[in-house]
Amino acid sequence: MMKDPNGFMKGLNDYKAIIDEMRIPPQNFAAIQGILAEETFTPENMKTKSEAAAGVCNWLININLYYDVVVNTEPKRLAVEQAKIDLAAANEKREEMENLVAELQAKLDVLMGLYTSAMNKKKSAEDEAARCERRLSLANRLVSALGSEKGRWSDAIVKFGEDLKVIHGDVLLASSFVSYVGPFNKSFRDKIMDDNFIKFFKDNKIPLSSACDPLAILTDEAKVAGWNNEKLPSDRVSIENGAILTNSDRYSLIIDPQLQGVTWLKEREKASDMKVSRLSNPKMIKILEAAIEIGHPVMIENLENSIDAVIQPVYARAIIKRGKSKYIKMGDKELSLHPQFNLYLHTKLQNPHYPPEIQAECTLINFTVTESGLEDQLLALVVKKERPDLAQQKETLIQELNGYKIKLFNLQTSLLKQLAE
Repeated sequence: MMKDPNGFMKGLNDYKAIIDEMRIPPQNFAAIQGILAEETFTPENMKTKSEAAAGVCNWLININLYYDVVVNTEPKRLAVEQAKIDLAAANEKREEMENLVAELQAKLDVLMGLYTSAMNKKKSAEDEAARCERRLSLANRLVSALGSEKGRWSDAIVKFGEDLKVIHGDVLLASSFVSYVGPFNKSFRDKIMDDNFIKFFKDNKIPLSSACDPLAILTDEAKVAGWNNEKLPSDRVSIENGAILTNSDRYSLIIDPQLQGVTWLKEREKASDMKVSRLSNPKMIKILEAAIEIGHPVMIENLENSIDAVIQPVYARAIIKRGKSKYIKMGDKELSLHPQFNLYLHTKLQNPHYPPEIQAECTLINFTVTESGLEDQLLALVVKKERPDLAQQKETLIQELNGYKIKLFNLQTSLLKQLAE
C-alpha cells in the first residue's frame, strides 16, 4: 500500500469524499473498533515504532471520528434538505396566496369605494329627508302660529286695499301737517286742517280717508306711550308736537315758555349725551363743532328774537356733498356732518318774531300750553291719581300690544330664516 507514496496520500485524501458520499460499508468501520479500543493504539505509542505508523494511526482515529459525525448528522442534513424543499414550496404557496390576497384586496377596495359612495348617498338622502321634515315642521308651526292671525289679516288686507286708494291724500295731508301747523295753537291747527287743508282736498277731489288723522300716519300708540314715559304731556297738542319734531327733516325751533318740550327732549336724548348750551356761552361754537363731527345732539336754549349768524349754516342745513360724505361750513372751517347729529333751538318767548328765512329753514313748533291743553293734562293727571288702575291698565295694554307685535315679528323672522336654511 505504501510502495507508491503519492497514490497512498491521494487515497487517504479521497477517503473523506467517499465517506461524504456514504460509499463505505458500515461494517468496515465496525471491524476496526476493536483495534481503536486498544490502549496501545495511539499516535504517541506508534511513534516509538515508526513515524509513518504514527501518522496512519492518527489518520484512522480521526477518520473514524469524522465518520461518526457524518453518520450522526446525515439524518439532520437530509432533514435540512427536506426543510429547504418544504420552505421553497411554502414560499411558493405564500406568494400564490399573497397574489390572491392582493387581487381580493383590490376587489375589496372597489367594493368598499362603492359601499362608501352608497353610504354617502344614503346619508345625504337621510339628511335631506331630515331637513325636509324639519322644514315641514317649521312650516306647520308657522302656519299654526299664523292661523289665529288669518281673520285679522283678512280684515287688514281689505282695510289696506281701501287705504291704498287714499294713501296719497293721507300722506300729503300728514306732510302738510308737519310742514305748516307747528307754529300754531290747537284752535288754529283745527281751523287750518278743517277749513283749509281738508276743504282744499275735497274741492280738488283728492282721495282722502273719511276720518283722516295725521297722527295715525306719523306715529302709533306705542311711540306715544314711550314719549309719555319720557315726560311728554299726554294732551293732543303735545303729542302732535312730538310727531312733528320726530318726522321733520329740518332742525326744530321750539317755542316753549313752560319748558315742557325741553324737559321731554332732555329725557329723550339722555342716552345720546345731548349737549345743552346758550348763545351767550363763549364755548358754544366749539361745543357745536365737536357735536357735528361726533354725532351728539345739541340744544341751544333761551334764544331771543335774533339768532347768531355764525350758526346759520347749521340750522339752514347748508350741506356740502362730496361723494357719500357730507360737510357743513362754519366760518372758515369745513366740518364733517355725522348722520346722528341733531340740533334743537329753544326759546321761552311766548310770541317771538323771527325773520321769515329762519321760519323757512327750521321747523317751528309751538309747545305753549293752552287752556284746552292744560285741561287734557289735568284730566290725565286726575285719572292717574284717582284711578291708577285704569292708567296702569292702559299702559299695560299698550306695552303688551307692542310686545306682542315684536314677538310675532321675531317669530316670523326666525321661522322664515330657518325655512330658508
